[in-house]
Amino acid sequence: MKVGKIIARQFPFVSVCVLDGQVFADFQHHISSNNVIYLEVDRDAMESVFHTLKQKGYAAYLNPSKDFVYDNIDLSKEAVIVKPLISESPLVDFKGIKTPRLEKILVDVYCDDDLDYLHGSEWSRMFDNALSMYSVNRTAMLRYASRRNAKPVIEKAIENLGTHND
Repeated sequence: MKVGKIIARQFPFVSVCVLDGQVFADFQHHISSNNVIYLEVDRDAMESVFHTLKQKGYAAYLNPSKDFVYDNIDLSKEAVIVKPLISESPLVDFKGIKTPRLEKILVDVYCDDDLDYLHGSEWSRMFDNALSMYSVNRTAMLRYASRRNAKPVIEKAIENLGTHND
């Protein structure tokens, strides 16, 4: 959350959302290390935020592609990935910093190239695990999935709940 507080202080008029990559382990079948902080900000502030983090000594990456992540980012080491914040994302305030609600996390894991290592059957299991462990607002999740052009996939995943766990 330190990164989020730095950016929120330095850019008080920019919407900021912070996600610690370690949260994915709670839902995974094949646990993988992820020490990356995912920092989502307004699209027009991304470059300024990225350069600020670099100046402060962070290993920061600006909206990296799937291939760039695979080739250049060691998820076991601390880093910050700066990405665009999708408007009307389901967020929650945690100690003054916005963090994604579970509905957003599940949709983003499916949609975002930088999270490609979690796609496929791993995502299906994560989805099942998350929905069996926590209360999820399916209406909010489907509304957000619509904004990400993923509503049919999320609806199908809801229909198939429980079919991925052995």
